[in-house]
Amino acid sequence: MSRGLMRVLAVVVLLCGAATGTTGCFTACPAIGYVNGAVVDVSAFPAVAAVQFCVDAECSPAPGEDETSSTNMFATSRQDDGTWSLTFDMSAPDDVDIRLFDAQGAVIHESEEAIAWTHTGGACPGPSTAEPLILQP
Repeated sequence: MSRGLMRVLAVVVLLCGAATGTTGCFTACPAIGYVNGAVVDVSAFPAVAAVQFCVDAECSPAPGEDETSSTNMFATSRQDDGTWSLTFDMSAPDDVDIRLFDAQGAVIHESEEAIAWTHTGGACPGPSTAEPLILQP
C-alpha cells in the first residue's frame, strides 16, 4: 500500500472517529414535533360533561374557554368508550392535576394523578404513551 493511500485512510478513520464520538455510533434525530397522550377513565363519575388537566401552571381549556387563547397544546376529548383522551405537547410530566365538570360547569372531582410514561420514539426524543388513569371518588 502506498504512503499516500495510507495517509488518506488514516485521515478518514480519524474523521469518522471524531464524528461518531467515543461510543462508535452516531444517531441523527429528525427535527419533528410530536404529542404525548394519556387516557382517563372517568366511569366512576357518570355526570362528567367536561375534563380539564393542568401541569404546573399550564392547563387545557376549561369548559367555556376559547381553545385559541391557550399558550400550550393541551387538549381533552371524549372517546366513544366513555374515556377521555388527554393530549399533551411534547412534555411527559410525572404528575397531572385533573378536574371533572358536570353539565353546568361545576367541578365534581379534582385530583392529582401520577403518570408512568413509556417512551415509544426509539433513540431520539419522541412520543410516549401512558397506562390509563382510572379515577376513583
